[in-house]
Amino acid sequence: MYAAHFAAGLAIKSRIPKAPTWALLVGAFLPDFIWVVLANRGIEPTETGLFFDDWSHSLLMIGVWSSLFALMFWRSERRVMLAVWFAVFSHFLLDFPIHPKFLALYPHSSLHLGLALSGTIGAIKYWWVQVGVLAVLTAIYAQGARRLRFQTNLIAASCVVLLGLHLLMFPG
Repeated sequence: MYAAHFAAGLAIKSRIPKAPTWALLVGAFLPDFIWVVLANRGIEPTETGLFFDDWSHSLLMIGVWSSLFALMFWRSERRVMLAVWFAVFSHFLLDFPIHPKFLALYPHSSLHLGLALSGTIGAIKYWWVQVGVLAVLTAIYAQGARRLRFQTNLIAASCVVLLGLHLLMFPG
């Protein structure tokens, strides 16, 4: 879902052009960045059967990470701060259907959410589901970017990079 996370950041940018692009792209990946740090510290183990990402990917914690990251923009317009908040929160929304395991409501919660399609439909079908999500988000970005009169070559390059990133994730 890496390319789709970037596409979500760009789609938000096409709706709130004053929001810093770097913040939207970093924000869309923030839970994964946090997961890497916590996994390296042993807080979120990744060994088979012990995979745990409640501190970085649970609904509550993504809300916390969204709020903390958005607070960095408290002096910006309210729409910018909300765009940054939503960029981080979009990570949960995109992971909900496809995350390899169900997502916790909060750390150590017995209640978990999601569809976990990546583990039930097979790698190839999972990859194609991601293509569909990527296509929708890329179309939202391209349509909004054209409306805002972004340079056509920038829009095209962004779309090619997103597709290229997704092609790199082709299973097998």
